[in-house]
Amino acid sequence: MMGMDTEYILGKLGKIEVLPTFPGIVGEVINVIEDPMSSAADLAKSMDPSMVGEVLRVANTAYFGTRNFRNITSIEHAIAIVGFQHLSHIILHMPFITMIKGDSVFNREEFIRHSITCGVLSKTISTCVRGTNANEVYIGGLMHDIGAIVIYRYFREEWEHINALIMEQNISRLDAEREVFSVDHGVIGALLLQMWNIPKSVTGGIMFHHNPEAAEEYREHAMIISMGNTCAKKIDLRDNFSSFDEFLYKYRDCIQIAEDQWVSLTPSEELRFFEQAFAQLKNVKGFFEEVLEEKDDKSSCC
Repeated sequence: MMGMDTEYILGKLGKIEVLPTFPGIVGEVINVIEDPMSSAADLAKSMDPSMVGEVLRVANTAYFGTRNFRNITSIEHAIAIVGFQHLSHIILHMPFITMIKGDSVFNREEFIRHSITCGVLSKTISTCVRGTNANEVYIGGLMHDIGAIVIYRYFREEWEHINALIMEQNISRLDAEREVFSVDHGVIGALLLQMWNIPKSVTGGIMFHHNPEAAEEYREHAMIISMGNTCAKKIDLRDNFSSFDEFLYKYRDCIQIAEDQWVSLTPSEELRFFEQAFAQLKNVKGFFEEVLEEKDDKSSCC
């Protein structure tokens, strides 16, 4: 699949250090989301101190109505306050955002905004079609572009070559990646996650989200994440999301994207997709803006 670049890519990926507990926490997040008998205490056992600190910080923000009322000091209580979906936004991006911490070139906020939108839309699509695990698709959607950060952080010479090709040949970043590596960021991100023993049900969709027809396993996961990714590039979390009718009118061409990308929805499934997408993204928008802004305000004042 990867030709002569295989050993070089794998060699570099093998040297990447990560939060020690991260590989285990991905599997635990999947288990907790899927198992109604799982509890906050189960997930807390897998979290390292940096994850615990960030979740406690978020639980004590004004967004969750806790500031000036009480101080949340228990991680189990904090997880219950934040909820598993918002929790997954926080902890599944932590090691990758750490890779670009303090960097002014890579747009951290835009990366997180797009990744969360893709994850939410992918899960929403998955609930509207049969035969896929919505939670695995959701996590794959959240992490579908981590390969882009990996290329930027650990393949800097290749990153510069990719940018030069984009400028000189007027080609897409995806085509430039494939010219330089013979694969794209989806494959590179998935290979890294596979090294960390992340389940194939997650990495399969990530690896082929730009090329679903090439997937031998979890092709439907890749197809749905591909559609979620395309729609996420159109839907802007900075919109006001004040009216469902306005949302539907503005983004109704997402259904045509679905038809073009192998996912066929009935009229009732289309309506359910838009209703769920609107509700979920409106919720995510508030979380993203208020929690992130509070963090930025704190960091800028010190």
